Amino acid sequence: MTYTPPAPTTHTITLPTTNETITYTLRSLQTPDDISKWTQFCASIFSYKANPPPPSYFARHFYNDPQRDVGLVRVLVCTNNEDEEEIVSSVRIFRRALTLPNGNTATIEAGGIGEVCTSPHHQRRGLSKILLTDALNIMKDEKCRMSCSLLHASPTFRPVYAKVGYECVTSHWSVVSIQLDKLSKESSGPYECTCNGETVEWKVRRARFPQDTSQLHKLHQSYSEERCITIQRTEKYWNDYVSQELDGTLCVLTKSTMAEERIVSWMSIRKRDGRYQLREFGHDLNDDFTVATSVQHLLPMSLQVIADKQNNDELPSSKSISLHMPTMVLNDIQDGGKDHSFLDADKMIEENDDGWMYVNFNEDKPNVLDLTKQLNGTMHLVWPTDSF
Repeated sequence: MTYTPPAPTTHTITLPTTNETITYTLRSLQTPDDISKWTQFCASIFSYKANPPPPSYFARHFYNDPQRDVGLVRVLVCTNNEDEEEIVSSVRIFRRALTLPNGNTATIEAGGIGEVCTSPHHQRRGLSKILLTDALNIMKDEKCRMSCSLLHASPTFRPVYAKVGYECVTSHWSVVSIQLDKLSKESSGPYECTCNGETVEWKVRRARFPQDTSQLHKLHQSYSEERCITIQRTEKYWNDYVSQELDGTLCVLTKSTMAEERIVSWMSIRKRDGRYQLREFGHDLNDDFTVATSVQHLLPMSLQVIADKQNNDELPSSKSISLHMPTMVLNDIQDGGKDHSFLDADKMIEENDDGWMYVNFNEDKPNVLDLTKQLNGTMHLVWPTDSF
């Protein structure tokens, strides 16, 4: 469903120091040239980062999204000194569906907020507030059919979003120390093992799209979507978006018989802030391989893939690494028996993510805030792959 945006509106700002007035036009992107200029604008605003995202990053996020909608990219433009229209502030609304676990097959239609940025020359003029208010009105519009909105904010900006109704939700994460010498010493395989009395061959390899999509989609449903409030994934989303975001870093552990090759688990990690983060994981909870066993076999290859991506053929030289992972996965590892000796039990730190924020529009739909605040509340987890 494509959203038909409202007609452009103008907003005149008077600068307090000079009494100069500047008129901005609020509108949606319209043409491919518009999108190109917008990606360049976003890249210029985030160029201060240590690893700044190029325009292609924002283009990839847009064009690979199966639910992309140019009408939901809202910008403020003004005329520059060369009498040319210039984008000076931006916000994008992402169409997403949230899952409800514990046997509930219903979903919550949601609007994600991202690509929020303003030119340094136009900051402190209330432009982001104009765009955010506009975005909230669009998401509340019956034509959009969104029941809530979510976004991820750093501590600095959380008070800004709280003023328009957003509240923080806790996602439970932990930092664990992984003893590298206790991971699997075997190569990627194949190796033989016996499962349920049948001889099967197991190995670790890179994921293949679209060949693996159907299995990954179904296993993600059972591992994450049926256990947490999380972003729902379709097969098209796996093919078009997830595969491109992970960029060849997704490793899968498979078991094969003469009849079929079956995915048991998968993993992708990334290096961030001097440590590693589990940005993607899933496991067939009905398989006799435990989550701990899968991690033991998948992590060595995942580390090698990251080293290759960084043009460094060597694995970490230290005896251990710090890995930031969802506490749900950590619990699954520890619940699998005695085969998690690679975890250093004395170096586990709770490091939750309080940055996801929600505001509810529809009282007739389940409220994420209420569900997570209840005693033994529903787990909330947005995988880094799905972040915006």
